[in-house]
Amino acid sequence: MRAASDVIGAGSLLVLGLLYGVLAVGEGIGTMAETGAGFFPLVVAVVLVAASVTLLVQGLRGTPRGEPGPQDSAQDDAQDDAQDDADVHWWRIAGVLAVALLVPAVGATVGMIVTLSVSVLLAAKIMGVSRWTSAVILGVAFGAATWLLFVRLLYVPLPAGTLGLV
Repeated sequence: MRAASDVIGAGSLLVLGLLYGVLAVGEGIGTMAETGAGFFPLVVAVVLVAASVTLLVQGLRGTPRGEPGPQDSAQDDAQDDAQDDADVHWWRIAGVLAVALLVPAVGATVGMIVTLSVSVLLAAKIMGVSRWTSAVILGVAFGAATWLLFVRLLYVPLPAGTLGLV
């Protein structure tokens, strides 16, 4: 049943978004003139919560994602739904959620840029990037882009961490 897996997925993302939002507020959101370290994570959390609530409502109402074409039949839809549920890799979902929770858990201690880089690297490997070099390049590029955007262009200080890492 496709609606049940949608409800479980949306509910999990909703809980993650709420937790991420609480942790972001704990970092301090600052003001619009001088944003704090938790401002942009709070924006991400709000978007995640809004999207999750939308998916959750659709799943609970049983709203289809797309209208079936004239050649589609109920039997074909049932087979497609069963195949979609069989293709879900729950260990990947759990892994990415664990990596996402890594950021607020250790970002202030290790340093936000290093934490984000390692998190993207791990998420890439979990999602199936086959070569370690590709995952490392992706993680380093994401960390560099984050530093460039927030620290250099927007002048938003990111936590350097108690270890003194970037």
